[in-house]
Amino acid sequence: MSVAAIVPAAGSGMRLGSPINKALLPLRGRPMLAHTLRVLQEHPAIRWIILVVRAEDRRAVRTLLTRERITKALPPREGGASRAASVANGFAAVPPQAAWVLVHDAARPCLSRRLLDEAVRAAKRHGAVACGLPASLTVKAVDARRTVRLTLDRDSLWFVQTPQVFRRDWFGEALARAPRGLAQFPDDAAVVESAGFPVCMVPGDPLNIKVTTKEDLWLAEAILKSRNGAISHQPSAVSKRRHRTSRAVRLIAER
Repeated sequence: MSVAAIVPAAGSGMRLGSPINKALLPLRGRPMLAHTLRVLQEHPAIRWIILVVRAEDRRAVRTLLTRERITKALPPREGGASRAASVANGFAAVPPQAAWVLVHDAARPCLSRRLLDEAVRAAKRHGAVACGLPASLTVKAVDARRTVRLTLDRDSLWFVQTPQVFRRDWFGEALARAPRGLAQFPDDAAVVESAGFPVCMVPGDPLNIKVTTKEDLWLAEAILKSRNGAISHQPSAVSKRRHRTSRAVRLIAER
């Protein structure tokens, strides 16, 4: 499979209280984005990596690509008015030889090789896939006053993650059908669904978290340390915060 990976990284660090793009925040001594890029760089099915970034981050991203030796990266593209628009900008740079398009959030730095393998294999079978986790909690729909209007059947609900992988022709047609309405779509699979193409859910990874808050950043650091066997098992040697985070990683992994 010849896969082009689009990595939208045009967000901000507002909810993290950071003055810089959160994808460039340090995580285990490297920018958060570097962890995602390394997994994509080393996967044999990924032939091209297309980063979508803010104009003011272009120089920093180019420096990162050089330092991390990300040889599959094409010149970064500029972000759009919404996440979906940014992905569409990235799609415009996909080489014609690419038969498949993969999209993965820059803010999910704990992507594993195993999950990437499974998503790519499943896409070959189904044509379009999204990784996710079956809902484990009861979900209720409420109105503006927070009065419950509907209790949803969680057996049919999934919490969606990335990566998401699509046939290139399907994704291109879906984007072409909704060029002015991209802001309405919460994820890339929804764009494909709106064009009538079936999307299959693939079991994701509970450790494939999206970094949105400071607590998420601590948890991501603990997950990456855990994979390298670097989490201390002596509570006296770590801060209470790090100890709680490490314990949370173990609990998530045991689910």
